[in-house]
Amino acid sequence: MTQNFTQLDLISYLYGEANPEQIRRTEDALAGDPVIGDDLEELTMAQAALPRVRFNAPRRLLRSLLDYSGRKQPVCC
Repeated sequence: MTQNFTQLDLISYLYGEANPEQIRRTEDALAGDPVIGDDLEELTMAQAALPRVRFNAPRRLLRSLLDYSGRKQPVCC
């Protein structure tokens, strides 16, 4: 059976969003097709070039959301 991979498939794999079956198929394809490996390498370099951004909500908004949800403390990563 021929498996075609798109950039979206490789991006899901790269970002850890693929399910176990997708991971297995992608890794099998990577082992058997150097072009797919080159594509993944390009995507990995593009990901590394993206600026790191942190978004912080204003404290007032965070407090309102926490009050509404009934939580007293934010859940931290």
